[in-house]
Amino acid sequence: MSYTDFRDMCPGSGYDPITKNWNKDIDCCNWDGVECDHSTGDIIGLDLSCGMLQGIIHPNTTLFNLPRLQRLNIAYNDFDDSQFPREIARFSHSLTHLNISQCGFTGQMPSEISFLSKLVSIDLSNNLPGFQIQPNAFNNLLQNCSRLRELVMGNVNISWVLPAYLNISSSLESLDLHGTGLQGKLPYNMVGSLPESLANLTHLITLDLSYNMLSGTLPSWLFTFPSLENIYLDNNMFTGGLPSNWLYLQSLRTLTLSGNQFDGEVNQGSTIPPSFTQLINLSVLDLSYNKFIGIWDLDTLFSSIPKLIYLQLSYSGLSVMSNNSNWYANPAFKRLGLASCNLTMFPKSLRAMINVAYLDLSNNEIHGDVPDWAGEIGGNALSHLNLSHNSITSLPQFQWNRLEDLDLQSNMIQGPFPLSICNMSYLYYLDMSHNSFGGSIPQCLRDISSLRLIDLRTNHFHGTIPSFCENHTDIRGLFLNGNRLQGALPTSLSSCEWLEILDVGNNHLNGTFPGWLGGLVNLQVLILKSNNFHGRIEIPSPVKLTFPSLIVFDLSHNTFEGHLPDIYFQNFISMKDVPEKETKPNYLSLIGLYFYTIIVTVKGYDLKFTGDIPNVIGTLESLITLNLSHNNLNGRIPDALGNLSEMESLDLSWNQLTGEIPQSLAGITALSVLNLSQNHLVGRIPEGTQFGSFENSFGGNSGLCGFPLPKMCNPHPREPHVEVDSDEEESGFTWRSVMIGYGSGTLFGLLAGFLMLSSGRPKWFTEISDAAEHMILKRRSKQRYIYIGR
Repeated sequence: MSYTDFRDMCPGSGYDPITKNWNKDIDCCNWDGVECDHSTGDIIGLDLSCGMLQGIIHPNTTLFNLPRLQRLNIAYNDFDDSQFPREIARFSHSLTHLNISQCGFTGQMPSEISFLSKLVSIDLSNNLPGFQIQPNAFNNLLQNCSRLRELVMGNVNISWVLPAYLNISSSLESLDLHGTGLQGKLPYNMVGSLPESLANLTHLITLDLSYNMLSGTLPSWLFTFPSLENIYLDNNMFTGGLPSNWLYLQSLRTLTLSGNQFDGEVNQGSTIPPSFTQLINLSVLDLSYNKFIGIWDLDTLFSSIPKLIYLQLSYSGLSVMSNNSNWYANPAFKRLGLASCNLTMFPKSLRAMINVAYLDLSNNEIHGDVPDWAGEIGGNALSHLNLSHNSITSLPQFQWNRLEDLDLQSNMIQGPFPLSICNMSYLYYLDMSHNSFGGSIPQCLRDISSLRLIDLRTNHFHGTIPSFCENHTDIRGLFLNGNRLQGALPTSLSSCEWLEILDVGNNHLNGTFPGWLGGLVNLQVLILKSNNFHGRIEIPSPVKLTFPSLIVFDLSHNTFEGHLPDIYFQNFISMKDVPEKETKPNYLSLIGLYFYTIIVTVKGYDLKFTGDIPNVIGTLESLITLNLSHNNLNGRIPDALGNLSEMESLDLSWNQLTGEIPQSLAGITALSVLNLSQNHLVGRIPEGTQFGSFENSFGGNSGLCGFPLPKMCNPHPREPHVEVDSDEEESGFTWRSVMIGYGSGTLFGLLAGFLMLSSGRPKWFTEISDAAEHMILKRRSKQRYIYIGR
């Protein structure tokens, strides 16, 4: 556990270990975290949680020489991937409370845990993924601990097919088995329905069965617990509708049913179900990501459940309306999610939410101007605002100075960049892409030190790019594609040491190739396409490793010329490690926020690169797609390309290549797309597993012969005369190369054809022929997907 992690989990803790004042000259009963029975002097409690403890708990530690110990809490410490010692059994006659959550334990929990028959509360949750308890030990724990009131096993691997009936203590008040890998008729990753044995838990206050594979409809007995306050059934496979009677659940405060497959109708007309009006104490309601049917009136909901402070209906299937007849909402409201609820306006009830921290109204039908009063929503409490994917045309004046995430993408917002954004000193994520903002990008944007991602793509911004990273160097992604920006790239970008993606394509920028960006060791994507960059790409210093992490490189539609230096290929070390066959690639996700779609077209011929295909490409063993078509490349096809065993697509068409096709290419068993047409190749087409199926891959090479061409090979061939169809002859050649591969589980692309990034699901598009045909590469055996088209 890092110091930062410790501070996040234990925000009220000091800066020193809890044992700092443990001095043998002081009575141990006065030590921090120690509780004693003052009549006997015995230590009966140790609360060392958040104590900054590290290392291993050794079996011979004096901890296990405390015969009267009743409470042991060592949560939120770092015990170095160690196993919990079996000596815990020494407390079998005394221990009532045990908490070892978030301690970094791994391996198997000793079966002796079941000897602690006096346990009232046990929490083993959220240790390392390998932390587990054997099914028989877990079963014995349930049977032996008849006084148990709290059982927390979240994310402990149990992996047991449970019996139909469980002997669980009827005094249990809190049951948390999420993420335990159980199967049968009980929680997480569990397959089956809820066991009726749970109906005996009449004192239950909290039930957490989330993140399992439970299915079927909700059983009626679940809603008969008068003491039940919290129900967590999210991320299962439940179907059907909601119960019609909540009368017995008047104590219910939290109900989370998100991420299931509920598909029932929850109302008639435009009111909420009458049964919900019985939940007078409900404060948290999450029905998101389901398939409910119905229309809810937001004003009626707020007035019927007055204590509600957390409402998530995003992607629930429900439509939400408001007639603005009742402007009431709980002023203490904290979180409201109404994404994809067919909302057409800003409900006036939002105006009362002066303390809301999270507001998501994305993917709705809100159109026109945002009302002026909306700028007051949340005030300084608002940290997350998502208004994306609507038809909003203008914004009000706002002072959300503590906002961390602002998503305005895909609207129709006009006007200059809102300068009030520069006052958001906590802003982490800014997305204003796909709008109609104009004017210049203000220099003050560079001064927000908290910013990690800036997306201003597809607007009408002009002027120069601010000198980002001149004072703060933590930006991870900068997206300026599709504007009207001018001038040179600011050299201050060379100080963006954490920069992963830089996309300035489709602007009016000029200057020579920014080789000075090569020192950015985290840069994965560099897109310069469709600008006015010019000149030769200079050879970098031989002692300097340039662009070591680059996986997408797009120079197309500029006026570069000459050779692409081999040294760049040698430095693409991210391409040289082939991942394990079963590893699923992580396609370009950025700081947990973005996934990218890459689109590649072949239009526009502005570059002119010449020379041989560099042999060093044969060392990039995780290449999947190589496209060097439409260039002036000459010489032979390197035999080293046969080393690219992962390659699925190879396009060398429309060049001046000569000589024979190397036999080594026939050994690439992964190859499913091949285009060598329109060159000057000669000789017999190699025979291989797939080569016979590439029927349209060899045209325009009059010197080639053999299957699948109709021309048979002459045992005494003449030097071929190459003819080029004037109707098909290009007016010029461009350098366009595509290299896509897996390096350490990521995708690499060296692009000099049209390439664009946009948010969405991870689909990869590339075009490797002149035609506008769509081809799909799908490696089912490796679960790898590449989509090819315009």
